[in-house]
Amino acid sequence: MPRTRNILTPMAMAIAAGTLAATGAAPAVAAAPTPSGTTPVTSFVGCASLTSNANGRAQVKNICSRTINATVSVDNAWDPNCKSIGAGRSVTFTWDSTDGRAEYAYDC
Repeated sequence: MPRTRNILTPMAMAIAAGTLAATGAAPAVAAAPTPSGTTPVTSFVGCASLTSNANGRAQVKNICSRTINATVSVDNAWDPNCKSIGAGRSVTFTWDSTDGRAEYAYDC
């Protein structure tokens, strides 16, 4: 009987996962440890990468293979309007330099 249990358990899990997928729900998955020297995929939130940063000016590069809309988060001011950035291209964002530097870039 233990052999039957080992076969049915994975099949039951597959059926449960299929049911969750069909309803639009996703099962929780434990994060697997990454080998040393690699970066986990979850560290990349989007395609916008802050490549240059100064008071009142920042440059954002699209690191994906599709066009995105992105902007930067500014320390002490409203974030600049979103701009379209082609795949592999960069765009410069500007704002009043007294408002500080960009904290990070993000997709919008």
